[in-house]
Amino acid sequence: MAEPLVGVGIPTHNRAVKLGRAVESVLAQTHGNVELVISDNASSDDTESLCRSVCERDRRVRYLRSPVNRGPTANFNILFRELCGDYVMVLSDDDWLDERYLADCLGELRADPELALVCGRARYLRDGAVVKQGVDIQLQDDSPARRVLSYLRDVDENGVFYGLMARAVLLRAAPLRNVLGNDWLLAAAIAAQGKVRTIDTAALNRDLGGTSADFSRLVATLGLPRWQARIPHLMIAFEVLADIGWRAPVYRELRAGDRARLALAGAWSVISWRSLAWHATMPAFAALGRRPHGRWLWRAYERFTRLLGAGGSS
Repeated sequence: MAEPLVGVGIPTHNRAVKLGRAVESVLAQTHGNVELVISDNASSDDTESLCRSVCERDRRVRYLRSPVNRGPTANFNILFRELCGDYVMVLSDDDWLDERYLADCLGELRADPELALVCGRARYLRDGAVVKQGVDIQLQDDSPARRVLSYLRDVDENGVFYGLMARAVLLRAAPLRNVLGNDWLLAAAIAAQGKVRTIDTAALNRDLGGTSADFSRLVATLGLPRWQARIPHLMIAFEVLADIGWRAPVYRELRAGDRARLALAGAWSVISWRSLAWHATMPAFAALGRRPHGRWLWRAYERFTRLLGAGGSS
């Protein structure tokens, strides 16, 4: 039997220096029946010339270029529509895959029809050296509601977002919404459709410091009101409540009462109270720290929040 077509989508913007590594990692996969779609958000660096060169030497690659920067959310959604593979995934333009990533994830998916998504465990590197391993997410409960709630309680760096799944699963979870926590919402909608497994035989490699986790920068990138960076986890909680409670079609199979309970429990579980307190109080203490007689207060505040484990990327 012919190998199933696996589609990989890479959204990119002005990342030509690292994009080549991501592209080559897809083209070097041991699973050969691959389509690679690169969606370029109007890059002004060498991204276009790099991508057109790759297209000329490998027919498996398709390059899409926007005349204007539409923002990352629109770029992801274009890829969701354009990918034609039987199985699909997205890859960040500064990440790269072990050569057996697609083959190993696909093998798990085809062997177990209860799986909606399989991902390799993330490996975080700095200057080529492994610094830490990503979270091992296993959502194996038979109950869709319990899988979703377990995911929302434990989500951290969200390697699930870069897992392999059937194209129908992705389309049913899409679109990606232009809100804080949009990748969490998508991954939760995937978990509602089936079980999720993380494997250790092939890794998703990620450079530390690649994508910023700072909410102020994230809000600016998404084009959202700046005040949302002051209460990020409350905003994410509201989006979880809305998505599960009434917005996302994937949850309509739940009974009304079960859906309402899951929406409330999910929203509550994603609130980081330490981070919420930090974002609410930090601007006032930072302003005091800029005054000659307030610097000691700012330094004390910094030490106290570090001890509590709070901070801008929490």
